Amino acid sequence: MGQFRTMANISEQKVTVLCDFTESMNGLILHGIFIASFLDKELCLFSLVPSKENKTEIQEKLGELAGQVKARVKKMVVSTLVLKGKLEQNAEKLADKYDSVLLILNKSKLQEKMKSLGESTIPYLFAGGKTTDLITYKRVILPVDFRKEMKETSLWASYLGRFNNALVQAVGATEKDTDNEKKTKKNLLFIRKFLNKMKVNYTLEESKANSWNIQFEALRMAQTGKGDVLIILGSKHITPIDLLIGLPEKKIIKRANQIPVLCINPSKDMNILCD
Repeated sequence: MGQFRTMANISEQKVTVLCDFTESMNGLILHGIFIASFLDKELCLFSLVPSKENKTEIQEKLGELAGQVKARVKKMVVSTLVLKGKLEQNAEKLADKYDSVLLILNKSKLQEKMKSLGESTIPYLFAGGKTTDLITYKRVILPVDFRKEMKETSLWASYLGRFNNALVQAVGATEKDTDNEKKTKKNLLFIRKFLNKMKVNYTLEESKANSWNIQFEALRMAQTGKGDVLIILGSKHITPIDLLIGLPEKKIIKRANQIPVLCINPSKDMNILCD
């Protein structure tokens, strides 16, 4: 079995995969291997256990998985981590204590996962478990609305552009409200200047969709073959009505099927990558 290590006394930044030992898990690990490779980060295989359960059995299973990854990707550093409790209780800890920069998870139990995203300073990448199609992350679709937190999404778009030579396709909303239109234009201008500075290949286009619908328009673009990953901003001010009818980001993640969706929490400052 290849060498791997547990998370004690490790300070390397990590691409973390939530392993739940369901049918989709192996596919998620492949996404993790691919992203960790082009970002040049450590891969962490992570599981949760109920508070009263013993960690030993899960630790052994993760150890076996880590050994299998090391046997196939010999240059990759692979670690394992088992924490007790729910994801929401451990969301901040993943970044602050264990140096995760990204969490990759499947689309089951979305309500619980979206709730935990509100406590997270790292993005969540929701991916389908099927990996029959080639994983590339080469065509990024970035919907742009009037929210000032859009700058956080452009940062991750730039990572994919810089480290994976991806094309970033920014799609701007069109607003009837003058103030919101100015804010959207300002965000597009920032993104253009930022991606130019980062020397990222990008396109900018305007959509007829407004800020409430631009993410759904971006999803339609991805589903017609124009993109293979979608970067979106989560909801900041969540009302009881939002919870009743469903958050837009939750709807997008469910409808995306096998298209990966990178979702960023607008309520917290995101951790950044160390080059």
